[in-house]
Amino acid sequence: MTVRADLHHHIDTDPVDFFVRHSAGALIDRAAALGVRVLAITCHESVPYDGDVTRYARERGVLLLRGMEATVNGSHVLLINFPEFPPGVCTVADIKAAKTPDSLVIAPHPFYPTGIAAADTLLRHPEVFDAVEFSGLYTTLTGRFNRRAAAHAGAVGLPVVGNSDTHFLWQLGRTYTLIDAEPEPGAVLEAIRRGRVELVTHPLSWAELVTFIHQTDSTVSALRDGLRYLARLTRRARRSQPAAAVRVSEGG
Repeated sequence: MTVRADLHHHIDTDPVDFFVRHSAGALIDRAAALGVRVLAITCHESVPYDGDVTRYARERGVLLLRGMEATVNGSHVLLINFPEFPPGVCTVADIKAAKTPDSLVIAPHPFYPTGIAAADTLLRHPEVFDAVEFSGLYTTLTGRFNRRAAAHAGAVGLPVVGNSDTHFLWQLGRTYTLIDAEPEPGAVLEAIRRGRVELVTHPLSWAELVTFIHQTDSTVSALRDGLRYLARLTRRARRSQPAAAVRVSEGG
């Protein structure tokens, strides 16, 4: 059986990304409508929902895995299905102490040009990670950071998982992972670890990227600087060579 999965989402109780407006229920409803059957809510440094949300997801035909986007040695790391999560701001040692065979650790947007990207942690502590994220926050001409992530994953033998990093419901369904597994926690996580995954991704248009920047309540100056930076990335991306050894479906 093949299921659609997306393991990086934020909701309106996120203590850091205060601009997120949709509830956990609205996210689950949208996922169910799009056929995304495996979901993880990964708010920053917390798990701000209870068992009622998990039950609601089950009623809608969605497997909800408990998750957190922890701040680990200053960078973001996705923790999935930990029986007991480490503190939201923690160290690699804390993750190792809390991780079990049923847990999954993913490097989100690892090579993006931001201080909270997980590249340093991924490179220094490869034994901690089970997968590398291909982030849905990119355009056709600014995908070089995802290509670096895919190339690194191929070099070290880690699977690549597609995540939307949803902050707004319109993002959902653009980038996700097809997993060869039954929709049951142990089967899904084992399939990811064994690389029984296929990336499906659709880049954002420039208009959608600008919309994302605007909806995150960025200031005018931040928006202007961001667009200038993206323009520079576009010029570099045109000169870059495709990297990566990863199976990608541009549709589905």
